[in-house]
Amino acid sequence: MSERLVIKYPRRIVIRFLMRVIGRFLMLVLTRTTIRGRENLPKGGPLILVGNHIAIVEVMMMALYVPWSIELIGTGDIPIDPRFAWIAKMWGFIPVKRGSVDRDELRIPIDVLKQNGIVGIFPEGGIWETSLKKARTGVAWLSYQTNTPIVPMGFGGMKGALQAAFQFKRPHLVMNIGHMIPPVDVKIEGLSRKEALEQGANMVMAHVADLIPEEEKRTWRQIQDERFDFKVTLSYTNDSGIVEEIEKPMTYPQAAGKFFHRPVLLDVMSRNMKLPVRALQRLSKEHDPKELADALDTAVGFLDDHPQFLNYRFGYDEAAAMYNGVVELRDIAREAAKQQYQITLIPMRRYRKPNSTDEVLETVPGEMHEM
Repeated sequence: MSERLVIKYPRRIVIRFLMRVIGRFLMLVLTRTTIRGRENLPKGGPLILVGNHIAIVEVMMMALYVPWSIELIGTGDIPIDPRFAWIAKMWGFIPVKRGSVDRDELRIPIDVLKQNGIVGIFPEGGIWETSLKKARTGVAWLSYQTNTPIVPMGFGGMKGALQAAFQFKRPHLVMNIGHMIPPVDVKIEGLSRKEALEQGANMVMAHVADLIPEEEKRTWRQIQDERFDFKVTLSYTNDSGIVEEIEKPMTYPQAAGKFFHRPVLLDVMSRNMKLPVRALQRLSKEHDPKELADALDTAVGFLDDHPQFLNYRFGYDEAAAMYNGVVELRDIAREAAKQQYQITLIPMRRYRKPNSTDEVLETVPGEMHEM
């Protein structure tokens, strides 16, 4: 194994000890935290800890409330949110390019586990949805390769928790620790290795799902029959001084609508990558088409440079449709600028709430209109 991949476990002993002490104190003061199932934790490693993930707080809790200094696997394909990058840098984590087929980076956690270390991983691989997402096979592959058992964890109360904590509202956070799962086995009759790994990853996430507090799951069920659309309107002033509007049809309206109603995607470009896409994050008003075209061109360039960014999150077919939708909007905006038209972009999201026949329409993420 190449020396650059070797991590001596445990490492950063002093700084991590201090971070854990300070972190636990802050959690005690700023939150109301419930932890169940500590007795399910074994005495030591090798061990893989697995949890659900919609925010940074689960990562903090996993690191703070287990009795070991753990190695956390994190994103290596994009920079960490600068608000938390300094914490990640101080702790030190194992960067992995999500969606990459190159397994070289996973040799680092393998090396940790060979030293009887503890690795923490969030198999959903990102925070673009607030409900439980499909597990990636990396956790199953890692468990199989090292013959390492897994301890599932279910977290609740994470959405908006950090902001609430810093407003001294003391959000209630939950961390449920489940029973240890044996190492994943890929020698299953009738299944290929890939299928066995997928089955193993799904099994792990099923255990995690069982540990997520019921009140958390209820919030997932608040959205039913979700669907997306996109409306593009061009406007100009004719020779008589009258403003006329043209509704421009799209080939990929559903995919484009979903792209804009997953605001974390543009947040990554704006906040993490520091790209000039702010115009795309405020589509509730009429825009200069050149400004939009430039921002959309920047988004397309980012997606070209990071081909797994959408593939990893949504699968190849849906990712391709989203990409094509963004390209289509860029081309429309460019043509509008050439014709000196104004342009209005309206991404639409429709859904129903449980036990209701009324449809909710969102034209701006988080801004609801009953229909």
